[in-house]
Amino acid sequence: MDPSVFKIAEEDERLHKIAKDHFAQGNPIKALEVLEDGYSRRGQDNSPGMFHFLQGSILYHLAKKAENSDMKFVFLLGCVEPFTEDFGIHAFAANSLFEIAKQLDSASYYKKAAKHARESLSLLESFRELDANELQTKGTLANILKEAELKILRGCTGKSSVPPLGESKGARDTVRSGSNNAADKRLRSHWASMSAEAKKNFMKVSVSKLRGYVERLYGEEGKEALDEVLDSTRTNMKWRFWMCRTCSQKFFYVKKFRNHLEQEHGGKYKPATRKHTPEMVNEVWAGMILAGGWEPVDVVAAADMIKTRLEFVKEFVYEEGWSKDWPLAADEERSKLLKGIKFLLVSLWERKVLPFTTLEWMLEFPILAQFEVTETLTTECGLVGTPQRICFWNCHELKRILDLLTIKKFVRDDGTDLVCRAVERLCSRTRVQEKIEFDDQFSSMLLDRRLLRGEIDPFDDEGTIDVCKHDYYAKTHPQGDDIITWLLDYPMRDGSFEFPRSVRAHNLDMCVAILRAIHFTCRDLATKYAKKMENLCYYRALINATNLCTSEDEKRRIAPEGEGDVVYAPLLGDMCEEFKTGDGDAPNGILFVCAVRDILEEASDPTFDFDDLEACLDLIHGHQDLSDDKVLKSIERLKVVVSNKVLLADSKILLIENSRTSMLNELTRLSAFDYRSYIRNLLKRFMREELNELVKMDAIAKVAAAEADLLSREKQEKEKKSRSKNKKRGVIKKTSTSTSTDTEHNVEPETSPPLKPVEEDCVEPEDTLSGERGGLDISANTDNQEETAKDMQNIPEEDLLSKHMESPLVAAATRCNLALDMTLKALCKIKVLKEYLVRNRHQFADNQEGQVPYALRDYFTAFAWKEIKDGMYSYLLGNVLASLEEVHSMSRGAAELLVSILEFWPCWKTPDIESCVTHIFTLEEYERMTCSKCRKNPNYPEQSSYGVVVAADSIRDLKCAFGKMKLEDILKLIRMEYTMLCDTKTEGCGKANFVQHIISKCPPIFTIVLIWEKNETANEINETTKALDWEIDVSRLYEGLEPNTTYRLVSMVGCGEEEEYLCLAFRKFRWVSYRHEALAKKVVGSWKNVVRFCEERKVRPEILFYEAVKK
Repeated sequence: MDPSVFKIAEEDERLHKIAKDHFAQGNPIKALEVLEDGYSRRGQDNSPGMFHFLQGSILYHLAKKAENSDMKFVFLLGCVEPFTEDFGIHAFAANSLFEIAKQLDSASYYKKAAKHARESLSLLESFRELDANELQTKGTLANILKEAELKILRGCTGKSSVPPLGESKGARDTVRSGSNNAADKRLRSHWASMSAEAKKNFMKVSVSKLRGYVERLYGEEGKEALDEVLDSTRTNMKWRFWMCRTCSQKFFYVKKFRNHLEQEHGGKYKPATRKHTPEMVNEVWAGMILAGGWEPVDVVAAADMIKTRLEFVKEFVYEEGWSKDWPLAADEERSKLLKGIKFLLVSLWERKVLPFTTLEWMLEFPILAQFEVTETLTTECGLVGTPQRICFWNCHELKRILDLLTIKKFVRDDGTDLVCRAVERLCSRTRVQEKIEFDDQFSSMLLDRRLLRGEIDPFDDEGTIDVCKHDYYAKTHPQGDDIITWLLDYPMRDGSFEFPRSVRAHNLDMCVAILRAIHFTCRDLATKYAKKMENLCYYRALINATNLCTSEDEKRRIAPEGEGDVVYAPLLGDMCEEFKTGDGDAPNGILFVCAVRDILEEASDPTFDFDDLEACLDLIHGHQDLSDDKVLKSIERLKVVVSNKVLLADSKILLIENSRTSMLNELTRLSAFDYRSYIRNLLKRFMREELNELVKMDAIAKVAAAEADLLSREKQEKEKKSRSKNKKRGVIKKTSTSTSTDTEHNVEPETSPPLKPVEEDCVEPEDTLSGERGGLDISANTDNQEETAKDMQNIPEEDLLSKHMESPLVAAATRCNLALDMTLKALCKIKVLKEYLVRNRHQFADNQEGQVPYALRDYFTAFAWKEIKDGMYSYLLGNVLASLEEVHSMSRGAAELLVSILEFWPCWKTPDIESCVTHIFTLEEYERMTCSKCRKNPNYPEQSSYGVVVAADSIRDLKCAFGKMKLEDILKLIRMEYTMLCDTKTEGCGKANFVQHIISKCPPIFTIVLIWEKNETANEINETTKALDWEIDVSRLYEGLEPNTTYRLVSMVGCGEEEEYLCLAFRKFRWVSYRHEALAKKVVGSWKNVVRFCEERKVRPEILFYEAVKK
């Protein structure tokens, strides 16, 4: 014997022992790895039975441990094939199938379990003596057989009797987050204080630092694992690949991986010949089946047309395989049968189980032959390549077709859907949303810039890597602290597989189970192909029997009458005798004998074997007197039955092939591996430590600064006491728009400083949007301004205003102050503006051109940071008012102040961010005019505006005139009065024409300003306010917008008696009024109450802010 055989056997024993030891030590994954190495070396078919049995035992053990019913099913199905390949005597294969049958309540699996049990029992019965284990196995198999047959007899539902089991509590804790503890709050606070550039730099992970961190944490094993990741990504420019768990090969293209599984690891069954492989009906035929009307054709009239008017018939037009020129029959029964056939054909095709052989069989019926229409004429008429030919068949043939299609199975209750669910559950854990790029030197990983904006939603299943030669974060503006949430959250349930474990071990157990399930499915395919071939051979035997009878008919025709007549039955019997003696070559051998026996017994179904040839021949000779007609009828009947069996076999093969393909697809999905999911938690831990180090260094710096501050505090206190109170009052007067010369002497407006966040909590106007908490310290470049701010915090706003009222010289300034106060309040009640300011609060530029932008920046920065204290509000408002004095007179109203605020709005640090005014308030409007006289179309440039200005009395008059007319229609009617002259300078005629208003941009806020005469009665104010709708459709005012572009009134500024301004805002489903006192507010209620409120207090609405309604 070849010595190499012994070496191979020794190696098999060694591997088996190693795998068995791993399994015994509670490490089934490592045991499977060793076995897969053995399969890779020896091949699946050449591996010893002990490998199969151990692999089956491991998978069976995993099935018992599985808490999820879908995964339990996969492991049970996977262990059947290894147990079947092991030729030992046991009940494990039958028992696994029986447990699957119970889980699915599947008749198919009960039959498989019964078949396995029956075969094993038959083998055991051939033994003379049985030991104790074999007796126990025999009893188990007998019970399985008995229960399976009983269940098949009672019927099965085909529905799973076991609900999907949930994961354990530990697995359900999918996210480990410490966002509630003090340490994590410090992380968020520090992130908020970081500059945009620092945040961007933090997202760049140094590869060398990461490598050092991994080496410290995991040693050489971790360093090698990280180097493998980096080398693979640098070489292939992809994070994602497919790994064969059997031979450990990597593939970066899914088609190559699928081919590898099919060619190298038995992922596809290969029949002996492609000749009998069923093919699906193609798209062309499917389109014709779907497009047809399937109405019955008048066969008699059609046959007559073919025979008498062939040239006319040849001219018939076919659209998608159907012609409307054939005469139709009013046959309701045939029509119903055809509709049923179409429905079944479409259903089978949609489920990919409609073989082309079935369609060919349907088209072969020679129904026109009885009308003397040859197949040649049928071809010339265009009826060969069209399903309309089926519409010529009579009721008998159509019923035969329908009966066959009805018994075809549309789905296979083999549990493939459970495999898909189990794979989806596993794959969903490792799908990755974050892109990770590299710089051009591969020295830094660049984390997804969307993490800085909190916009990371879709999964990135491609995993391609882009090398960034320029600044990856250049156009990214950090917003919020979602990156901290990302750093703190990571799945607990992936703790069983994390860096630096072997990539091959990831989902190895499920990959092995699914591959073995595919092998089991291929075994089913082999069985179906063998059964089909057996039926085809049997059908060939029937054809041979028919040919034998036909040749005898030919002999009878040429022989003299009464001579040489041989009855069919003895003729067939003699042919079988030739097979027995070997004197002749009996066609199809033993199957011919079976076929002859079935013919002469007039059997309804074919049989494919017999126990005793002599007994079978005696049975055949015992039917020698069977008439020729009965013989021919028996042959034709068996041919129909066997033909149907072949057609059904093709559908079953397609069904099983669909299951195999589905499981192969799932195995392919499961075999994909993304290095990002592998190192994601590692990166999070590394970056958390980096950020903690930054927080620590920042804390050290603050402590040092605090110590220095303590040393200089005594000196600062002495300096503060030496300051003059007159200087403080000068600032207060200036803030209150006083005109004294002292104030002008002591205040230098150009030194207004930027606002800086500090760690203090404060409160303002109650509806300021909650966001990232942090403090603000409004500090000037001079000690004088510091004292001003402090003094302002201690003086109530009412006292400040009362001082203004004492002097008639400042009455105009006071009115302006009130108008400014209410206008700013109304702006701050607009939700979309608040959100935009909070989102970009880090972006206010430090260097503003002019005093007004400085003051507005301070005000809106404090508002966005939610840091306006009671006294601080007066200080900020005074700064804005004082800065406006420099450029405007104090007699301006709320509408003019609004325009000033919008025109002087502070700019952002980064020009890439759209201006707040442009983004929120600006209308981009085109005016178009077509001259009704000369038909000229002047092209006027785009104009920008902040809203619509309209006379209050015009609205009131039109509302009184037209009654129920809506506000937008009133505005449209007013604007129709505006005309534009046809410009004579551009060869126009000078005629006045109506103007079309087209809007190219629809801002979040639509502003309406009302102009009042200031002498309106309470009734006129009431009528005007009633005309103001709470909701308007701006698409009625402008062209270019989608219909129903709805805006709702959210805040407004009104002027009451004695020119006292107030603000009305819609808060928490009700209207609230605000006056000049910082905290003075009053609940008004519904819109009707607002109308009454305005009438009673003679409040004239001047500015209306409408906010776009999200669709």
